Amino acid sequence: MKEYTIIPMPISILSIDKSMMTYRRNMGQRFEMPCFFWYIKGADKNILVDTGIEAEPANKFHTPDSPVHFKHVQTFEEALASQGLKPEDIDYVIQTHGAYDHIGNTQRCKKATIFMQEDEWRFTMSPHPLLSEIYKPHLLSGWNRLVLVKGDVPNLFPGIDLIFAPGHGPGVQAIAVNTKKGKAVISGFCCIRENFEPHEEMKPYYPVTPTGIHTNPIQAFESMVKVAGLADILIPQHEPSLLGVKSIPEV
Repeated sequence: MKEYTIIPMPISILSIDKSMMTYRRNMGQRFEMPCFFWYIKGADKNILVDTGIEAEPANKFHTPDSPVHFKHVQTFEEALASQGLKPEDIDYVIQTHGAYDHIGNTQRCKKATIFMQEDEWRFTMSPHPLLSEIYKPHLLSGWNRLVLVKGDVPNLFPGIDLIFAPGHGPGVQAIAVNTKKGKAVISGFCCIRENFEPHEEMKPYYPVTPTGIHTNPIQAFESMVKVAGLADILIPQHEPSLLGVKSIPEV
């Protein structure tokens, strides 16, 4: 089976209340986490998972006194240039979900075919008021080659599977990528490694700690358990320790 490496592309740093990531825990604790997109290296075509968002446009979605704030890391173009790429070189974008920090640059990939779960696309087009702060329908404009999928999609490309993982959003999808060290799974939902390592007092009851943002907390819990069980290498979407990682697995 074809083997790939995954290149983390940090584009901004998001400062939030940590409870937004750890369900009912760490309220009032400030937390900084990276916003990544991911380049799947070794494919016959240029494939991205998500496209991230830069700090300047992201901060425009929030008032100056908002507890949510983004810091600049690099531009979308600078991140792609590290792999010798430009936005017009991207052939495929796999969108894990529709939150603005995951789709902010997809419009720039003018030639790309975009894969998204149908349920997530519908929700992004008309988000519930409770989540309208993070779902921005206008960012879907200019997606010229959109392919809507439903549920698990084995072998979207050789050795690359889409795993339906709803809860954080109604149509979240994790991405399983075959590597020389086994199956690496990009979580799909916004999480950090701590979500999969519950606090001692929680372990007797919960094998995982769901994210603090979700459309369905029970689905979010079950999807986290499912994804963790499938992964030889688990890649939480916003894990800070990945900032220093050049490739997954390391080469």
